[in-house]
This record gives sequence, structure tokens and C-alpha cells, in this order.
Amino acid sequence: MRSIRRESGAALIALVAVLVIAVTAGIISLLNTALGQGAANRNHNAAVLQQAKEALLGYVAKEAMNLANSTPGMLPCPESPGVAGDPGEGITSGDCAPGHTIDKTIGRLPWRTLGLEKLRDSASEPLWYVVSPNWVRDGVNPIINTGTSGQLTVDGIGDVVAIIVAPGAAMTTSPNSAQASAGCSAQTQHRNDHAHNPAVVAPPEYRQYLECQNASFPIDTTFGTTVVDNAVSPVVNDQVVYITAREVLNAIQGPLAERLQRTVAPLLNEFGSGTWTSAGTLLPTPANSFTVPRFLPYARTFAAPETASDKQQYCGGATPRREGLLPVAPMALSGDCASAWGSFTWTGSIGATGCTANLAGTVDCQFAYYTLRVIPLFGVNLFQLLGLASPATLDVGLQATAPAGASAFRRALVASDFTITGTPAGTTATFTQGPSASTGNAILGIQIRVSDASLCSDTPVFGLVCSVLGSALTNANTVTVRFPALSDPTVQGTQLSAAVLAASSTPPFSLTSPAAGAPHYWFFANEWFRYTYYAISPNASAPGTGGDLSVSGFPADFGSATDKRFVLALMGPPVAGQTSRPSTTLSQYLEGENATSNDNTFAYQVFAASGNDRLATCPFAAGASVCD
Repeated sequence: MRSIRRESGAALIALVAVLVIAVTAGIISLLNTALGQGAANRNHNAAVLQQAKEALLGYVAKEAMNLANSTPGMLPCPESPGVAGDPGEGITSGDCAPGHTIDKTIGRLPWRTLGLEKLRDSASEPLWYVVSPNWVRDGVNPIINTGTSGQLTVDGIGDVVAIIVAPGAAMTTSPNSAQASAGCSAQTQHRNDHAHNPAVVAPPEYRQYLECQNASFPIDTTFGTTVVDNAVSPVVNDQVVYITAREVLNAIQGPLAERLQRTVAPLLNEFGSGTWTSAGTLLPTPANSFTVPRFLPYARTFAAPETASDKQQYCGGATPRREGLLPVAPMALSGDCASAWGSFTWTGSIGATGCTANLAGTVDCQFAYYTLRVIPLFGVNLFQLLGLASPATLDVGLQATAPAGASAFRRALVASDFTITGTPAGTTATFTQGPSASTGNAILGIQIRVSDASLCSDTPVFGLVCSVLGSALTNANTVTVRFPALSDPTVQGTQLSAAVLAASSTPPFSLTSPAAGAPHYWFFANEWFRYTYYAISPNASAPGTGGDLSVSGFPADFGSATDKRFVLALMGPPVAGQTSRPSTTLSQYLEGENATSNDNTFAYQVFAASGNDRLATCPFAAGASVCD
């Protein structure tokens, strides 16, 4: 009996052991299956999130080359809430609503706009999307350039412009105290909206899909998925991928350089073509010669682009500089960029003279001349008898100088810009204009030839006698010459390609203050002039001699690498080693050959791992589509 009992006990122990092993194996199998499913879900989400990120960057890069897009780099708004669940879903709202709060910049991913299929996460939910408010349209377009940062943060990482979210399955959460302190709230998500039930009118609402920081109400700029104790007390199941400002700017750097080459460079080249000399010559001949080619203005001293956003500051200084920032300041009557006419010099026989500046920048200059009244005496004109009669013509010359005329882009003047009043029939006027090679100041000369048979003598003695004879014997005549303001330039777009002209408004265009629709409006509206290095060759400067610029790596199909009149170097976001922005040091913005100044040499593209400069330049080869 004892033997049987011992055998029965041993069998029971063995049976229990087998059951324990079986249960343990089952539990382990279930755990492994769950863990495997969790990993598979995460991998699936990671794949669709990465696909969406690449599509979003590709979309922005493509749009940067769209000539109708006045804000390259601008991100699309989320899907319009009213189309979720309808046949037309997946389309961006186009405008994140005038006066919006950040609530308007969170919604479902506009997958159709991005050229995607309707991507879904492992819970079969469409992806969600958050965008930085300063990178989307909000009634008006934002200003986006290299200095524009993202306003979002993800798990403490800043400068984020977009977040794409795989929302996961609906959750019911009860945060512990630590999680509550981290921004998590108790919630039970209900997804009874139009996207899930066509009978429901309400659109999807982000708090029914996102959790914790991602579901703040009202929504703020802080997001993340890392929450304390989430493994043991799940309160968030969102999975995200984000895009930084640097990633967007790097994606559009190449397209923007191409757009710069096709829309801005041809207009600068047109401005710098031809000569300053107008038809006619000055009588008497002025001291300055105006036979030099029309010049490109000197550069503004390079300074930290982030700290000088006011366009008025961007003019060349008193010291000529051929490299720096674009001198795009508008015409000014005072300050560093002042370019009002002054330093008037008269020549020829004249009476009283004077010049008065007007508020609009025009200047009125006056001179007097005298004609004799006819007093017959025995059939002979008394004044002819006394030798007071003048030759039939009187030449008066006037020359003026505008400081800083070569320190910004200025419109070339034409004869119709001048108004001359008080002259008799037969009077002629010619003018000429150009730069002073030594100072870069703009110089203008005008010559007026008065033709009148009764002119009083222009000899010094009798000219004075004529001025004091009085109204009984002479007629005093006052001539007023109105000088136009040295205003901002206009260009005709003669060197733009047919494709660019077809996509633009009708010329002429203001070179530095273009209206919407002008081909280069994007460049000025987004203040890219702050992040574009500008260099002119000695040949293209006011002196007009000294050689051209060279560009290493310039494609042979585009012409010579050594005949460039100017270079525009587009600054990208910071790369390795550029950690001190804002800075007055050029190497914090440009790399390689482009970061060395005044050597007349640039690199077409910096291909080093740390280089992201892109150049536009002129001229190209004959027959090229830009800068012919």
C-alpha cells in the first residue's frame, strides 16, 4: 500500500509539473505574441509616418519652384474639417482661417494634397498633422526665409514646423499623479464623428484621437509621446514623426536657387546693362564724364542678417564695397541711405539762381533771363544801338550730385522726368547722368538753351545792366527746372524667359519693391535679401574696370566660369560648425570659397558634407534661358 501511495503521489507531482509547464508556456506564448504584435504595430506606424514625412517635404520642395507660389517653404494647412469622411477628403483647407488660434493648425493629414494614398496606422486610423502657425497661411501669407524658426516642440526638441501623428486606437485613461503633473488628463475617447459614421455631422476632434500633451485644451505648441510610467499605466498611444525648420529649408535650398537664377538674376543683369549716358551733351561741358556703363550699386556691409530686418538699412556705405548684402533700400531723403539731389553748380549767363528741395524728393531750381522791350528811335532799336542786344541763344548749365546714388538700386532717368517751365518757344534741353567713379555718387547734368531774338546781352557788364534797367525797359523771365526724385528702379523683364514672363504680371516691374504677381515678388516679400550674399565684379562697379568674378564648378553648358558680373549666394540653415548665429562673421552663413571675401572667387555649389550654399550668377552662355 505504501508503495502504491508513493507512486500515486509521484504521479500527481509529475502531473502538476506538466500543467505548470504547459500554463507557463501558454503565458509566454501569449506574451511573445503580444510583444510581437506591439513591435509590428510600431514598425507599421513608423513606415507610414516616414512615408508621410517624405511626401510632405517633397510637396514643399515642388511648390518652391511654382512661380505662382509667393511663399516658398510654406506648409499646407491640415485637412479641411468639413470634408473628413466625404469623397473629397484629404484636401488641405488652403487657409488656416483669419485670426486663427493654433487649434486651426491641427487636424488630419491632407493626404490627397500631398499626392498620397490614405495612409492608416496599425489601428486603421488616418494620420493626424500639426503645423507651426508661422509656416502656414493665416489670412495672409507668412514670411519664410533662412531665419524663420519652427514654433513647435516635441519631447523637448524645438524648431519643429510639422508633426505627423499615428493616433492609435481609442483609449480610456486614468493618469497617476506623476502623469497628471506631466500634462495628462483622464479621458475616454469616443470617435463617433463624420469620419467614422456618415450619419454624424460633427467632424473629427483632435482630443478624441490624441492624448496628454498632444491633446492640450486649448492646444498649445508643446507635443510629445514620452510620459512617465506609460508602460505600466498607459495614457498615450500616439506615435509621431516631426519635421524641423532646417529640414524644410534644406529641401527647398536647391529649388530656391533655381528660382533665384530665373527670376531675380535676370532683372539685376538687366538693370546693370546699357549705359548711363542719355542723348545730347551738356553745354558747357561739365567736369565729369558720363560715358561709363551703367553700374551695379555697391554692397551693404555684411552684418548679422537676423538683426537687420528693416529694408531701409540695406544701402551701401560711404566706403565702396563690392561684397556684402544687397543694397535694396528705397529712396530716402535723410539718413545713411539719403540720395536727394544737392551740390548744385551753375554755368552760363544767368540772373538770380536758387534751388529748393520739396518733401517728395523733387528739387525746383530757378534762373532768370531778360528780354529787351522795343523802343524805336529814328527807325533804329535803341538797345541795338547801345550794344545791349544779345545773341539769339542763351546757354545755362546745371549740375547736381546725389550722395549714395551708387549705394542702392536707382531708376535711370529719362527726359520726360524733367519739367521745365517759363521758357519761350524754341527752347531746348538735354541732360546726362552717371556715377562718379571715385565716390559712386549719382551725378546729373542738364543744359537749357533759351532761344529769343530779344535776349538782353549775356556779356558780364551789360548782363548786369539788363538786370537793373527795370520793367519799363526789360522783361524779367523766370525758368523753373524740376529735378525728379532719385527713385526706386523699374525693369522691363527683357532677360526673363518666356515661361517666367507668362507666369508673371505684365511688366514693367519695380526692381526692389515688386507688387504681387511680379516674378521676383517672393524674394522681397519673404525678405530673402537678408540671407543672400551679393558680390559685384570690379567691371560692374562704378569705376567700370578691374576684371570679372570667377565661379568654380560652374557647369560648362552654361558658359564661361570667369566672366561673371555678379554673384548671389543663397544662405542655407546652419551646418556643422555654424553655431554662433546671429553673427557678423561670414563663415557662420557661407561655406568654402564663398566664405572668403574680396577674392573675386566663388563656388557654384559647395559639395562638402557641411556645405549648403547655392549660387545664382550672370552672364550665362548666349542662348541660355536666363541672363543672356
